[in-house]
Amino acid sequence: MASCANEENKIVIKKDWYQSESQVIIGILGKHTSKEDCIVQFKKDEVNVQAILATGQPYTLNLKLSRSIAPEFSSFKVLPSKLEMRLAKTEGGMWDVLEKTVVKPKPSTINLRNWDKVVDDMTKDEEDSDVNTLFKKIYSDGSDEVRKAMNKSFMESGGTVLSTNWKDVGKDKVDIKPPEGMEWKKWDE
Repeated sequence: MASCANEENKIVIKKDWYQSESQVIIGILGKHTSKEDCIVQFKKDEVNVQAILATGQPYTLNLKLSRSIAPEFSSFKVLPSKLEMRLAKTEGGMWDVLEKTVVKPKPSTINLRNWDKVVDDMTKDEEDSDVNTLFKKIYSDGSDEVRKAMNKSFMESGGTVLSTNWKDVGKDKVDIKPPEGMEWKKWDE
């Protein structure tokens, strides 16, 4: 059983509904004066009711139906304890809900971001923390001897040593020094 507040007179209107394969029956609970005091309009996807209760209070009820009905085959009658409406379904089957649920969109708070700035910040952080960037800077800012030492030590050690001291590197061949716990093997072995 559902109830809804009537906005005109601030009264609570209780309604109940059930269904069969071919029709939906809606009952508006409460004594009504007569069929002449009840105006019911059946439309394809809504039902509008304007009526007066036995207490003399008028009310209006607008139902936005979840599925369509056949208005020409729908009817209503006033019973001693309620106003009963019989809505003819256009399609057989059971309805999950009587009324459409209206979802009001929530106002969105739009945060406009400068995505170029975000990308710049991200790449700046990556560049500052990247070891390769550090080596590039040392290589580009270093003297010719530093560049020669870096190239020779890297090439002769198979990438396991990188030195900037030309005095040590220039004397002999640079030995291969794999990381601790690793073993150096040639590719073709």
